Amino acid sequence: MFNNQPQFKANGTIAPSRFIKIDTTGDGLALQAGAGDKCLGVSQSGMKRAPGLPGSDTAIAAEAGDPVQVYALGDVAMLTLGGTVARGDLLKSDATGRGVTASSGDEVGAVALQSGTVGTLSLVQVLNRKA
Repeated sequence: MFNNQPQFKANGTIAPSRFIKIDTTGDGLALQAGAGDKCLGVSQSGMKRAPGLPGSDTAIAAEAGDPVQVYALGDVAMLTLGGTVARGDLLKSDATGRGVTASSGDEVGAVALQSGTVGTLSLVQVLNRKA
């Protein structure tokens, strides 16, 4: 079966459902996006380890060297919000890779398909363009 999702390895800690960016230090590497970064896509919604097992941490989707699932251009994904968002808003990354409303000239990583508030998960479609 064909899988059109790009394959990346984390080059740092990446939380679930966050904007991610390409790490330019090596091929096939990704990092959690920061404020204003050009976004590659959205990280997997699942955590690295199953809940309740030793060493499980709900805040980690991938650590350095781990494969990370990337929802890229055109894909629909769940994104953690960093503020109040209305469906249809263009979203950019905040300092921790959460989605916040973009302003004119910002790097846009997605469009909100659902409204939500800070800390909630919202369905988004991944975009890569300027607002």
